[in-house]
Amino acid sequence: MTKKASGQRNSITPALARTTASGVVFHANAPLRAAGLFVLLLLAGLWNLEGPEFWWDEGWTLSVARNFVERGHYGRLLDGQPAPGGLEASPVVTLPIVLSFQMFGVGLWQGRLVSLICAAAAIMLLVTLAARVYDQRVAWGTLGVLLLLPAHPQLNALLTGRQVLGEMPMLLFLTGGYLCLDAALRGRALWIAPATVLWSLALFAKAQTFPFWLASLAGATVVALALRRRRAAALVAGGALLTVLARPWVTQAVTLPIAGRTLPGTAISGIYDVTAFVPNLPNRVFALQMILIGGIPALLGLIAAVRRFLKDARTTDPTNPQRDTLIIRAALIGLAGSWFVWFALLSVGVPRYLFPATFMAGPFTAALLHDLTGGFHPTFVVERLVAPLRVPRLTRQSAGAWLALLLVLTTLPLTLLSSWQHLTADERAIFRVAAFLNTQTPSDSLIETYESELHFLLNRRYHYPPDQVHVELNRRSMLGQETPVDYDPLAANPTHLVVGRFANGNGLYEDVIASGTFREILRDGRYIVYARVQR
Repeated sequence: MTKKASGQRNSITPALARTTASGVVFHANAPLRAAGLFVLLLLAGLWNLEGPEFWWDEGWTLSVARNFVERGHYGRLLDGQPAPGGLEASPVVTLPIVLSFQMFGVGLWQGRLVSLICAAAAIMLLVTLAARVYDQRVAWGTLGVLLLLPAHPQLNALLTGRQVLGEMPMLLFLTGGYLCLDAALRGRALWIAPATVLWSLALFAKAQTFPFWLASLAGATVVALALRRRRAAALVAGGALLTVLARPWVTQAVTLPIAGRTLPGTAISGIYDVTAFVPNLPNRVFALQMILIGGIPALLGLIAAVRRFLKDARTTDPTNPQRDTLIIRAALIGLAGSWFVWFALLSVGVPRYLFPATFMAGPFTAALLHDLTGGFHPTFVVERLVAPLRVPRLTRQSAGAWLALLLVLTTLPLTLLSSWQHLTADERAIFRVAAFLNTQTPSDSLIETYESELHFLLNRRYHYPPDQVHVELNRRSMLGQETPVDYDPLAANPTHLVVGRFANGNGLYEDVIASGTFREILRDGRYIVYARVQR
């Protein structure tokens, strides 16, 4: 093979070079490989599943699932009585956890197992989608990007999947929807029906997904029209319209098991002002810091994907049916790109909010690294790295090899460190504190605490502030505003008080503790237990 042929082999002509009369060539054993990948990811994620820190967000969702299993009430408890839901994840996320509790018992690992299954499936589907949009090498590169390059643990798909959060179920349904859209564009139009169902589930899992998903499909529709693929444009636009129309029906079907088992909730005002529309400078600087820590590979991948898309759109034969692959790429670029821009310009800056963008940009980052490394060939990389030492001239290929090396060296060590810390963590203080309260306090005790993870573990009555207080506390902890909080922790006459990471971070109970109303009786990890002083 000549050098020219070798160079052509190592470049990507996404989904256009490896075709037959019927489309892209896929390995016959692709489903078996996908199933094997899912099993391997699931087994890897099961290690020490209860060890990592029990998050505040997890506590609300798991508490509602526990209450539904044990009491038939879909909602929270307040002072031992059924209360409305509020801060827990969507029923799309919570009800599968209910099923897990019914099968394996109520516990933290049983709840996290559902999210882990979603994470393993979402990664598998995205790798499959990368194979369709690019090729097998980029597909496996996507797996490496998702697991080895996110320097921040909240951007790592497998680590995030080990927490009870809404992101992984949402990404699972989103990715599945795009795979169905890909099948519809390849001639099997009926696949648009399951795509609409999956997208409806994704939008129900995380409501904030809607504007980015809509931008994705709107952009893909415009691209399809520009490429003179009217059938594809009709499928994409029709899929978006059908999803909007199907959402109420899908929502009703999902919530059918909890019909009549909920209580009316109270609307929360201002929540988007502290999470989604935060243009103030400190949060913009914080968001930029998070991008520099964990978002650079995704950002470069998106930029490279846009450039390659424009080039391929100009040079591909308009009669080639594989131009429909460009439409899928445009949809994914629109989704990840719009999410990335929102995070940079308007989000509160929490790294978890960047995760969906970096996840969906995984194939583009892998494609960039594929190009920079000559198809992931070590020999190619070494030759290009040392070339400037032989001839004092930096070529484009040498610069690309050095960029790839820089990306790996600045992210891989941090990823390995954060993964090791996460997988070997032993955050058991919350279990010890719960055991103390369940066994060493009177059965009629009332425990005041806003550490929702404790709510899930307690067998005692507990009390917490109204959900609206959460917005004001976020102004304190996320926006740095010293806002007053209209809440009296003594109004319910609690016998004990527990302060953990959440309440300590926003000073919720500082005044009542300073007043001497409570005395400390236990300190374990980040949790402090107080008993009421009798006067």
